[in-house]
Formats: sequence, structure tokens, C-alpha cells
Amino acid sequence: MKIYIGIMAITLACCSTALSQKSVYLDEIKKAAVRGWEEYPAQMEQWKKEYNPSILWGYNAPGGPAYLAGALAFLYEETKDTSYAQKAAEILASYGDLRTAYPKDYATTRAEYVNGIPAISNFFFMPPFIRAYMRIHQCGVLDAVTRAKIEDNIAGSADYIFHFPEWGTHNRAILRAEALLYASLGLPLHPHAAKWKQMSQVLGGDNLKGWEIEDATVYHPIWLSSLYSYADAAGRTDLFDSPLTKYYPQYFQKLIGPHGTLPEYGDARWPSGWEALRWVAIFEKAAAAYHDPQLKWAAQSVFDSFKKRGGVIGAGEAYYLADAYRWADESVKPVKPGTLSQEVLEDVVGKKIVFRNGWEPTSTYMLLNYRDEGDGGLLFRDFLRQTISVEEEKMHHGHADENSIPLLMSEGSVLLHDADYRDDLPSGPYGAWRQDYFHNRLIARANKRDSRQGLLEFVRNSGAYRPVKTQKIDFLNLKEVDMSRTRLVDEVLGYQSDRVITYLKEEGWFVVVDAIKVLRTGYYTFANLWHAQHILEQGSNWFDVATDSIQGNKFPQTRSLLVMFPQTYAKTIGVEPISRSFQKENAVYQTVSSQYKAGDTEVFVTVLVPHGRGVNTAGIRSSIRLVDVSTPYKAVGLQIDRTGRTSQLCIKADLDMDLARENIRPRYLYSLGKVAYGEFETDASYLFATVTKDSVSYSASNVLKVLYRNNPLFESLANTHPLQLDGTSERVGFVKWRYWEETVGKK
Repeated sequence: MKIYIGIMAITLACCSTALSQKSVYLDEIKKAAVRGWEEYPAQMEQWKKEYNPSILWGYNAPGGPAYLAGALAFLYEETKDTSYAQKAAEILASYGDLRTAYPKDYATTRAEYVNGIPAISNFFFMPPFIRAYMRIHQCGVLDAVTRAKIEDNIAGSADYIFHFPEWGTHNRAILRAEALLYASLGLPLHPHAAKWKQMSQVLGGDNLKGWEIEDATVYHPIWLSSLYSYADAAGRTDLFDSPLTKYYPQYFQKLIGPHGTLPEYGDARWPSGWEALRWVAIFEKAAAAYHDPQLKWAAQSVFDSFKKRGGVIGAGEAYYLADAYRWADESVKPVKPGTLSQEVLEDVVGKKIVFRNGWEPTSTYMLLNYRDEGDGGLLFRDFLRQTISVEEEKMHHGHADENSIPLLMSEGSVLLHDADYRDDLPSGPYGAWRQDYFHNRLIARANKRDSRQGLLEFVRNSGAYRPVKTQKIDFLNLKEVDMSRTRLVDEVLGYQSDRVITYLKEEGWFVVVDAIKVLRTGYYTFANLWHAQHILEQGSNWFDVATDSIQGNKFPQTRSLLVMFPQTYAKTIGVEPISRSFQKENAVYQTVSSQYKAGDTEVFVTVLVPHGRGVNTAGIRSSIRLVDVSTPYKAVGLQIDRTGRTSQLCIKADLDMDLARENIRPRYLYSLGKVAYGEFETDASYLFATVTKDSVSYSASNVLKVLYRNNPLFESLANTHPLQLDGTSERVGFVKWRYWEETVGKK
């Protein structure tokens, strides 16, 4: 067997003196390495007895040994203790021997085994394996025979990956690029090193300069940690000059919830060690690159959260924690963020909105995800669609979760959560758990549901994802409330729906209005779904729900969630059992089936009230009621009785009703757009007003005028508008104000 020499060394920046947080990291890596080495022999024997080929890549060597070798080799590099290198060498040398557990003719089962079964068939495990070898190859613990054996395993595995160069800006592509780059650097004199390097540049190049096409909490950290590792190895320090690169760590930091880490959305699971320690490394690297104290806080938050949940740092976690150690800059001191409700970070790439009252473990937090596939990365998405079985996914690893609420927390209790990854390949029954009805969102189906037919039976299908488009209409931080309006457009079914969320900051309550406009005449069934583990109480139009645990992760049982449907006319309310997150849960819903004409509107109203568990909610329920409106279904009004004052929420469902038919400018006409909501009248798209005995306070957006008891609270000002498109003379008109807030004394 030929020995390939002349290994190119990669400079791995390490601080010679470990300081506070780095000392913690290093200590955890050492403990994980000791524990991993003790468990290693028994785990290998168990694997040999129970080896299980992967449906994806056949021969399925375990990842643990590769990660353990990576952690041990790092410890040798850091401490110069050759016992670490000896252990790593033993693992690397014997790793390829695991293939003998498979039948002798197994190499004939797959076309890519033309040159034999690779030692490493899973591209996830190649970088730690090769990096481990590169860290110890010159320390004197490897003889020529062992060196040749390891190098042969690396080369065969790199050639295997070369058979399927999956490309695009996503985790699987950058993992392949990282593996092939390390192979070319580890074996620079190998005859195939040049083509490995070229392929790594082909796959890595897109990721160095493009937006990621994935929308899944599990895969974001895999993509970013692999991208950072790839850039390190390639010497691409310019990566951190890119505005895209700077965007991502800030984006993810803003999503961190009261549980100390990122919430579930897309392919994800309740936070586990698999991704947590990758996040620590990512935030440490970004904090150092940008000298950002809040990113430093993010690294500490995720790490502390993992430890508080009882997370055990195994070999895989230790491997990524080693990168966190290398990348950490302890001159950057952590600073907790102070932002509250906000867009995360914009309405083109991120498409997330967070409502929060703080960054404490007991803070109130709601995440809205309205991310669609988007317009970017079309070639990459189409390549995946035509190459692998991803019909249940929003490209890539995404769910049909547009305009959904993946997480709601209050005082540490989890009140709403997402559905988890999947329970089978390529997905579970009826698209579990990616399909739309597994999420806290409005869903739609063509045709009418028979009243005797269960809702889930009616909406289930193959689970194939149906592309939709989403847009942000509005987001505002107002005096008493934060609000968002986001739109989903389904051109296939022929409807659009706006989800309008109002966060009452003082009470910590949420009002969710789903306003539908039918674009194509036909029969439709619409349903608004909310999911929880337990139904504690229920009434004719309300449920008190709670979730105590997710897959064994237990939460405080001090809070529950009142889900109330104030608007019940012609709608059916119910609950059905559903499988989510590998456990039995309940789908609470409100639904309607009817024939609609193009242009018709429909409205759902849901009030979400976190409250102390066991508290009688009768007082809360009686404080919320609908207000009569002059244009039913085109607008909705809600009155909320608060201590010593009454608030009114006024939301227009049809934002086009203000527009004049003639082609004039401005086209806004108050006479067309005005809606009476009880004692208020306005054309505003959104109005939140509070009445006391002495004053009226209001916040209105996209507005010409606000009246209370026929007295004007606000009126836009007249302007002269020349250059009319029909050639007529200039006209006097009024333009909508973006938003306005004011307190006016009662007359």
C-alpha cells in the first residue's frame, strides 16, 4: 500500500492560556474524551452485532469513533500529551476494519462501490476523521503501515463522495465540500488530490457567497459550522467581509428564546446536543470576527441552556466544542441583548417576527414564521427537487409552516410548539410532521367538508408540499401593543390570507386575526389549528391547554394557555387527537366550509391568553367580546375590558376596499374605506384605541381619518396632486399616513 507523504499542515489558532469560558470548554472536552474512550470498546462490539445499513448510503459506519478521534486529536494538539494522539491513532487505524461486519459481497449492492466499500460513507463524519489524522500525523505515534492504512481509507472515502457531488447552498453540499477540501489538504500528493480540491471549490464556492436555501433549525448550525470550518481550511478570511456572513449570526441571535437557544421551525426537534454545541462554536466565531458582545452572549446562552437541561457532552459535541474553544475571543465580553419585539431580521430572507418582553427565562416570547421558499437559489432548489425525494419539503428541509407560530412561552412554560422533524423517511404518514395541518396556522382545502367528516380526515393528503408566496404587510412597535401583518398567497388553490397578530404588552395577551380573501370562485374549507399536549378545560368556544413535556423534556407546569374563538357564526369548533413530536397531542380548531365568490372575505379570530394554571378564566373570557362592524367579514372589531379602561382593536380584512375604481391619484377615498366599529369609525388598516373616563388614546396605521363618537381624533391633510394619468387637471386629495399615535381628551 502506497504511503502519501507531505501532509499540508493547517494552522489552527489556539490561545496558549485558557481563560474563563475557554477553561470550561476545555474541561468539558477532556471529560467527554475520557468518557468516550471508556465506552468506545463496548460500543464498537455492540455496533458489530447490530449493524444496520442506511437507506441513504448503504454501509453505515458509526459516527462516534470519528468524532471521538477528532476530540482526542484536538486535545493532543492543545496539551501535547501523546496519550491523546495514541488513542486517536488507534481509532483511526481500526475504523476501516468495521467493514468486515458486512457480507463479503456487499460491495456489489451499490454502483458507487465500484472501487470497494468506503471506510467513511457518511460525509458528516469525514471532516472529524481527516482533521484528527492531520493533527497527529507528525507526532510520532503512527508507523508507516498504520499511516498508509489511514490514508487509504481517507482516499477511498473521498473518491466515494466524488460520485455524488450534491450542490447548492445547503448543509449537505458544504459538508461534502469541507470533506473533500480536508482530503486534498491531508493527502496533497495523492493522484486524486487536485480533483478533490476542485470539487470542494465547486461545492464550497456557492456557499461562500450565497444565501442558504434551508429554513430548518437543525440544519442551520450544520451549514454554518461546516462553512466556517471550510473557510478556515481554505484560508478564506474574506468570508467574514461578506454582508451575508454578518447577517446570519445576528439573525440567529435575535431568535433565541427564553429557553436559551433557538426555537424549532422546519426540520427541527426540541433543542438537543446535536445542534447546540455547533451553535456555541458559530456564535464564538462570529463574536470574535465582529467583536460583538451580543453574539458572545449568544454563545454563552446556548451553552448554559444545554447544561441546565442536563445535556451530556459526548464525542460529537466535544468535537464542535473544540472549535468553540479555538475560535473564542475572551477579550469580547458578553452583553445580553435589550431589543424587544422585532422583525428577524427583514422580510426577504429571514421572514420571522419575534414578540417578546425581555430576554429572561421567564419572559413572554412568541415566534411567527412566514418564510416561504423565496426567490433565491432557484437552480439549487430545482436540482434537489429533481435529484432526491423531497416532495414533502419546502426546499430545503422546510415545512408547510408559512404564517405559523412555532413557539409561545410564558414564565418558562411552553404553551405552543412546533411539530418536530419527521417520524420516517422521506416523511411520515400524510407528510408527518411537515404538512400544514401539523402547525399552528390557518390551512385551506378545495371542496366542502361534510359535517359528519372529521377535520383531519378531510385535510389529509399525500403530504406533498404545495408552494405558496408570503409577504410582510406591516410590523409596528406601538405604545400599548406590538403588531404584525403577514400575507400568504396560494395561487394554486386561489386564496390569500393575512395573519394579523396583536401583542398586548401590559397583559402579555395575543390576538390573532386571520383575514382571508378568495381569489377564485369555488367551494373552500378553511381551518385554524392550535396544538397542545393536554386539554385542561373547555367550553363552547374556548379551550384551556397545556404542554408539560416534549419527548421527555419537562417544562414548568405553572402556566396554561386559554385559546378562545370569539367569532363563532357559521363556524365549527372542535378538537381531534394528532401525532406530533413523537407523542400524542390535540389539534384544537375552528373551521368553516362554504362556497365563495372571487373577492369574498372570511375572518377567524383567536385570542391566546397565557395565565396561571388552575386560574378560573371566566373573568378573562367575559372581558373580551366582538364589536359590531358596518362591513361584516371585511373587517373585525374586538373590545377588551381592562382595569379602569376599555380597549378596542379594529382590523380591516380587505385592504383594497379604500381604492377608487377610476385611475386617479391618490386613489384612497375615505368614503369607500371607512368602517364603523362600535363608537369608532376609521379607514385605518389597523387601529388600537383605549378609552378612559377622561381620554382616548389611539394608534392607527395606514390611515386617513379616525373618529370617536363622530368626533375626529385624526385627519390627514389635503394636498394638491397634479399629473393625473387621465389627463385631467390637478385634484385635491388625501394620502394615507404611515401610522400615528396620540392621546386626546374627551370633549
